[in-house]
Amino acid sequence: MGSVACTVKDMIQLLQKLVQVEWEDSAQPVANWSYLTNTPSLEVIQCVSVGWLIDENDKVVMLVPNIGDYESGSGAQGSGFIRIPKSTITRTVELQETTSYDGLLSHPDSEQMQLTS
Repeated sequence: MGSVACTVKDMIQLLQKLVQVEWEDSAQPVANWSYLTNTPSLEVIQCVSVGWLIDENDKVVMLVPNIGDYESGSGAQGSGFIRIPKSTITRTVELQETTSYDGLLSHPDSEQMQLTS
């Protein structure tokens, strides 16, 4: 998406898709020297990320879990952007929320939150 000026209406539209993405990642590299006869286990790390789906293409999805100053539209900011290769995604769940009193962002209510696949 890059740097794009947007209105409050555009920001509300952008923040409509809150998702949970389950994906696989490589294990952290082993920093010290090890004998080849004593190698680390062959392990894939299972990860879960939750955030607003900000952008995607045929190879990557981009989520942002933190949004600030969203009411200003063009002054809105995101923190914690993560780009996840689609080839590593094992499951995506769209999260649905109840609408807040101001109608701009939703605030999850644990009894009303629903999961959809």
